[in-house]
Amino acid sequence: MSKTIPMRKDDVKTVRLELTAEELVQQTQKIMALKDKAMKENVHFGIIPGCKKPSLWKPGAEKMCAAFRLEPCFETTSHDDPNRTINWQKWDYDKRQRVEGVTRGYLEYDSKCTLNHIPTGEVWASNVSGSCNNFESRYRSLNPYDVKNTLEKMAEKRSLVAAVLIGTAASDIFTQDVEDLPDLLDQGEQPETNSPKGENNDGNNNGVRMATDRQVNYIKGQLKKKRITQKEFLEEWEEEFDSWDEIPFSQVNEILQWIAEQ
Repeated sequence: MSKTIPMRKDDVKTVRLELTAEELVQQTQKIMALKDKAMKENVHFGIIPGCKKPSLWKPGAEKMCAAFRLEPCFETTSHDDPNRTINWQKWDYDKRQRVEGVTRGYLEYDSKCTLNHIPTGEVWASNVSGSCNNFESRYRSLNPYDVKNTLEKMAEKRSLVAAVLIGTAASDIFTQDVEDLPDLLDQGEQPETNSPKGENNDGNNNGVRMATDRQVNYIKGQLKKKRITQKEFLEEWEEEFDSWDEIPFSQVNEILQWIAEQ
């Protein structure tokens, strides 16, 4: 007859059903310490002029997973419509002229990220979604099947960052990378007043939050460094907005990345 060996108390894993206020404060302090001591600006997070919180980037999300011992698991699916088309125009800086074309084929990836706590097996965030498709402005002029791996990685990146913000309750310190929220609408904080068009960019345009004056001026400064005229810039982005007063807040990071790539 086999002998029953009692389990030691130290071997029993208990699951905490809730955190105390003190533990929540400690977790917030840990995230702030990670940001200040283990992360670097423009590597793990980015700060957009005029934004109250820095945007968490993929390397920063991975750093937080390591710190909290979280294992991300992805479930990614794709949708392909080879007959769907989009017409596009863009400015060719090598030829110094506008080019246009048609891209046939729509490819979209949807990713769901779940964060598992390695020591306990607890699920800290479940099935947090992120998606990416080739009709987004940065990919629309490219062959969809040449960028399929990029689209898949971007969808997983977006779901990872969102899952980390939710799972670690870090949204009071970081926001999701603005470039990853192309359809972001200002459904929350509203400006107290709406200034006349051209006087202030801090208001809303048909419910869409506009870039601030500070952000617009920063964009102009980056264009000057790259020797891109404001006329060329507005022509490049004319499908998205017609003037400086109509730049959506959600596209500021994407614009800055585009400028950096020129």
